[in-house]
Amino acid sequence: MNRKSESCCYERTKPRTDLASKACFTVRYSAPKPKERMIPRDRRVGVPRVLAYDELREFFDALLEAAGMIIAVSPRSSKTLLDAGAARSVDDVCMPLKLSFGHIHALVQDGIEVVLVPRLVSVAKGRNFCPKLHVLPDLVRSAFPGLQVLAPYIDFHHSRREELAQHLEDACAPMLWQLGVPRRHFRTLVARALSAKTGENERPEPTQAKTDAPVIAVLGHPYAELDPLCGLDIPRSLRRLGARVVLSPSQPPLDHRGLGTDIYYEPTHRTARAAAYHIASGVDGIVLMTFFACGPDSYGAELLMYRLTRLAPHLPVLRIIADEQSAAEGLATRLETFVDIVRDGKKRRQQC
Repeated sequence: MNRKSESCCYERTKPRTDLASKACFTVRYSAPKPKERMIPRDRRVGVPRVLAYDELREFFDALLEAAGMIIAVSPRSSKTLLDAGAARSVDDVCMPLKLSFGHIHALVQDGIEVVLVPRLVSVAKGRNFCPKLHVLPDLVRSAFPGLQVLAPYIDFHHSRREELAQHLEDACAPMLWQLGVPRRHFRTLVARALSAKTGENERPEPTQAKTDAPVIAVLGHPYAELDPLCGLDIPRSLRRLGARVVLSPSQPPLDHRGLGTDIYYEPTHRTARAAAYHIASGVDGIVLMTFFACGPDSYGAELLMYRLTRLAPHLPVLRIIADEQSAAEGLATRLETFVDIVRDGKKRRQQC
């Protein structure tokens, strides 16, 4: 029995005998029907500056430019965009998802006819993204009737492909077809986009005036670390308090030190790897960024906090739960107190 969607279909390859059978599917991508062509009249494709934008930007920018499109990026996150997105979305979703609707609203207001909203399911075998990201293109179509949505299906977990380049070629084939690219050019364009991808986005650590400043790692979803609105501008606030701030590596080492080997959701799994990396490097404290109404955070963050207390009982850890109602005044007080605790703990360890 086949289950078809707009751009791909799944074909079961063996009986489902255990929980591992989730991987026992073959993905076959087929081009959309001719009526689904999405060639914008002005050749502009809107790209929301939110969620996985920083991680996927290099690849998709190069791919769209190679396809002859003009990339229109939404403005930087602001309270205005958040309010606009909250009005377009349902109440029981997290702040980053509401913010993504605000970014798309800004693109629509700018006259954009086609937007890129990848359907993010998995980027690694055995791990998955939040289910809301699976259906985000459908939510966008529902919230913005008439808006054309390019939704490349990124699901490496269920893919029959073993090589990333082959999987991305399959995943992006429907999108390239919709943009009018001949099928014979698909492989060439994907290879060109991968070669243009310089690697991971570097996150340089800012220079600090005081060499004895406490080192605090800010961990969480990538957009929580890089987007000032999603992350409540915590890194800058900590620097103002005299702390040296480090973020998650773009690709944390695989040595989890027992923190995240069994965590299913990709962002929490990556946060656990980053936490193990920073503990091994000798940070003085950790700020863990989570979001209200985030399903993976609701259990993953609690599990991570419990394991951190067992792995590094001396290490101060502050968990911040952010939503659109978070106030900067109360957060500033918590951060100031936390920096004082970390600084005092570092002085005591140096005296021992």
